Amino acid sequence: MAEPAIPTRMAFQRLPFDTETHLADVRMFQQEGFGAVYLIDDERKAIIETGTSGDADRILEAVRSFGLKPADIDAVVVSHIHLDHAGGAGFLLPEMPKAKVYVHERGLKHLVDPTRLVASAREALGSEEADIFGTMRAIPADRLVAVKDQQRLELGKHALVFLDSPGHAPHELTILDEHTRCVYTGDAAGLYFPGDEILMPIAPAPAFDLEKNLETLQRLLALQPRALLFSHYGPHTNPKAAIEAMIIAYPEWSRVVRGKLASAGEDGVLRELYEMTVRAAKRYPRDFLERRIRVSITGLAAYHARMEHAARTG
Repeated sequence: MAEPAIPTRMAFQRLPFDTETHLADVRMFQQEGFGAVYLIDDERKAIIETGTSGDADRILEAVRSFGLKPADIDAVVVSHIHLDHAGGAGFLLPEMPKAKVYVHERGLKHLVDPTRLVASAREALGSEEADIFGTMRAIPADRLVAVKDQQRLELGKHALVFLDSPGHAPHELTILDEHTRCVYTGDAAGLYFPGDEILMPIAPAPAFDLEKNLETLQRLLALQPRALLFSHYGPHTNPKAAIEAMIIAYPEWSRVVRGKLASAGEDGVLRELYEMTVRAAKRYPRDFLERRIRVSITGLAAYHARMEHAARTG
């Protein structure tokens, strides 16, 4: 099956393998083909991922241009609570009065009161990058549903099964659509850059855990999904190859950061990871890709510092 083209307009486009599943590009960070929001147009309507706070208006525009009213949306699902996945949720809900937000049980309290989450993101990202990622608006507890591993959300033909998928973050979910046998990956399987056909690890501070991320990738592999629906960005229709590539890439990136950060510095490690992974990129700008890599260098350095501290004090 050929990879679908990146949509050229801010609207939901039907995916080729299912008449009810649609994708909109919210132009996250002003980059085409990076921020994916999915719509399942079933008996009950679901939005999967909410982008950043700055993407909410574009999501509402896409819902309306699709022919629905935002008030028709029954469920809003966030794969995890990082600002580029859940930041838009609190800004969507006033227009979606019957929708509830489905979030990992570990993340719910941070959507009720996002103060610590926003502060942590600013510390991890730095002030300039944090401004790009936006902010969060508190969500009333009665608009939230805390989900556990294997919990289901019935939409009609489609049933979503939530899978606890730690590693990228302790509050990460992947979501299996039992009807399509596709998996919404959040950030658990890294980043996918269609057109350039590049897969990239993403390992943010403060809580990235390499071993748990590898266990999650093995779990996804065992599901034998029909496709991976990346939040960044879009469907990948050779999921076995993609997951196996990430099982190799994450430890490779980890070894480079651990072995060379002290001697080569962040810029030296950045150059090596760029050459290893994305040097063939044509559709995505170098500066944009380097920003993604820097996030992972910081996160992997924090991971190794935690592991070394645990070894000394254990």
